Amino acid sequence: MEYVEVVSDSEEVISVIPLAVKSSIVSCKSYCKEDVGYYKIHRADGSYKTYMFFSEILNDFDRVDLIVLYRLFNEKYASTRPSFNDLMLWGDMKIMFEPNDDDAVWKNHHSQELIEWKLYDSCGVHSLMLGEVSIHMLVEKKYPLPQDTLMRMLQWKLHVNYNVTETAYELLRFIRSQLNQ
Repeated sequence: MEYVEVVSDSEEVISVIPLAVKSSIVSCKSYCKEDVGYYKIHRADGSYKTYMFFSEILNDFDRVDLIVLYRLFNEKYASTRPSFNDLMLWGDMKIMFEPNDDDAVWKNHHSQELIEWKLYDSCGVHSLMLGEVSIHMLVEKKYPLPQDTLMRMLQWKLHVNYNVTETAYELLRFIRSQLNQ
């Protein structure tokens, strides 16, 4: 457990929705209100939830939700450029699902301070907060992270909420194996 830190926030409220009754995502609409961007996620049962940050989405979603949201964005922007309001979320999803060595995000973070490395276990995503940039990555996917960043990740420790899961151990083994290559 030398590479993991369990972070508990007693103020945080967790809402659990059993998968058996959870309705699938059917649309995502973005909008701005007083210069703040929001994402309104609609489900098939008519319910919706509004998010301001991608990390809020990751806290609520499972892997199926993420894949559906990614497909919705791909269909919506297959032949057009994302609107200003959708650009951030679309960019985060693109980097997560389709990492490209030529993306600026992989080239421009070497000198930035590592602020947080966190696991979102419910959807199998881990994120790095480097300076003012967040990079979200699927646990099982290899990304073009340089050796010095991988070392900083292990030195910083992986933050997990409440308990260490097998996913956390798998991620740590995966990062260590990349260092040994």
